[in-house]
Parts: sequence; structure tokens; C-alpha cells
Amino acid sequence: MSSTDESSSSSEEEVKKTKKEAKVKKSKKDTKSKKPKKEKKNKKKKKDANAPRRYLSPFIFFSKEYRPTIKAENPKATFGEIGALLGKRWETISADDKKRYEKLAQEDKKRWEMEKKVYDENKKNESESESSDSD
Repeated sequence: MSSTDESSSSSEEEVKKTKKEAKVKKSKKDTKSKKPKKEKKNKKKKKDANAPRRYLSPFIFFSKEYRPTIKAENPKATFGEIGALLGKRWETISADDKKRYEKLAQEDKKRWEMEKKVYDENKKNESESESSDSD
């Protein structure tokens, strides 16, 4: 055998080895995918239907007012595009105009705080009455 024959045969052996390694790797991947995965579901707390609705931000008050106008100006706009246009318009309005929406948001936050206080008191009273009933 000449040296070229030896080098070609050794390179052929290397190719065979790499092909075998690739097959082994594939078979390992296949066995991993065949095993059933254990999925853990993070269960969310269900919201209490009697809980007060959260207060709205100034931007939400602005959006409620301007959404019909934007829709009329851009009837073919998608929901996302309308949101983007509202965001751009919100950035362009003056600070004085924003104060009006900030005032509405503050009033809504006060409403929420009062409702939440009443809700928490009622919830506390219910839990106390349930614990005294079980005695």
C-alpha cells in the first residue's frame, strides 16, 4: 500500500466514525423526544367577581375619548395600529391637556381605594363569621 492509499483509507474510516457518531446522536435525540414530558401548570388564582375593578390610568381615559375619532380617521386600521396611533397622539398633547386625564385618573383611584376598603372589610367579616361558625 502506498501512503496515499493509507491516507484515503484513514479518511474513509474517519468519515465512517463521524457518520456513526451522528447516528448515535440522532438516536439519543429520538429517545429523549419519545419520553413523555411532565408539564407543571401554574394555576392562577381565580379573581373574585365581587372585587372592585382596578383604577384606570390617564392614558386609558385619553384612549376612551379618542378611540372613536382615530377609528373614524383610519377605518381600515387594525387594533394594534389604532393603539399605536393613540400612543403617538398621547405623546404629542400638551402637559396641560394631560392634566385633565391625570385628574380623572386620580378620582378613579380614590373610587377604587374606597371600594377596596369596603371590600376588604366585608371579606374580613365573612372570614371571621365562617371561623366562628365552625367552632
